[in-house]
Amino acid sequence: MRLICLNVALFETNNEKLYEFLLKTKPDIICLQEVAGKIDPKVNPAYISKGFIDKATVNLPYSFFSPNWEIRDFHRKNFHKKESFDFEFGGFLKAGNYIKSKFKIFKEANVFIKYKTIKFTDWSTWPAKQPKAVQVVDLELPHSKNLRILNYHGIWTKEKIGTTETLKACKKINKLATEVNYPTIITGDFNLFPDTESMKVFQDHFISLVDKYNIQTTRPGSNELNHLQRNVVDFILVTPDIKVNSFRVLASDVSDHLPLILDFE
Repeated sequence: MRLICLNVALFETNNEKLYEFLLKTKPDIICLQEVAGKIDPKVNPAYISKGFIDKATVNLPYSFFSPNWEIRDFHRKNFHKKESFDFEFGGFLKAGNYIKSKFKIFKEANVFIKYKTIKFTDWSTWPAKQPKAVQVVDLELPHSKNLRILNYHGIWTKEKIGTTETLKACKKINKLATEVNYPTIITGDFNLFPDTESMKVFQDHFISLVDKYNIQTTRPGSNELNHLQRNVVDFILVTPDIKVNSFRVLASDVSDHLPLILDFE
């Protein structure tokens, strides 16, 4: 089976690249972050990624889209290498995490880690008030086997070194991941470096593939933190009972994050 984890980049007009990438890689399961769906008919369609994702993955009949917030713009200082980051979508859209699967989803939940879905208009309160949730799905595989997958887009901090909030979030995710006795995979853009106290929460029960395979970056060269020796914020973690056939981080311009590709049994 092939699983792909990718933050598809809410602020980029990369729908055609995303479509071609998904067609080419032929995943059985996708775990995506920053996927956008339309609310307002006036919204610029260039930023609505969900339709392109669905068109490229018609062979994945089971899906779970979990918008975390509704926004029409974004305004921050000193963000994405810009002194003033001012962004307009042309109308309200809904954005969040998205799982699609070749295999039946027999259980699903969107568990909020911080706040809940809100129509966000006051950017003076961000990132202190940023709604964040983790998707939890259970898949029914052939031969009566089950698989749990968690898909998360982490609490944003500029330094990626973790806070008391990120530690609390990771503990909650770990609890959700370990409450079943069948194989489990945790995926997502955690907005955290691997050696943080928050990410170490998972080390007793999960194997971090970015560590096992000595991945040095999950961001393209244009990222503002790529001057660091290691710039890894995206993860796939697996329980030891999952046989990993291969794992790689693909050098690609499909997004402002690099795709993580896991082939496993």
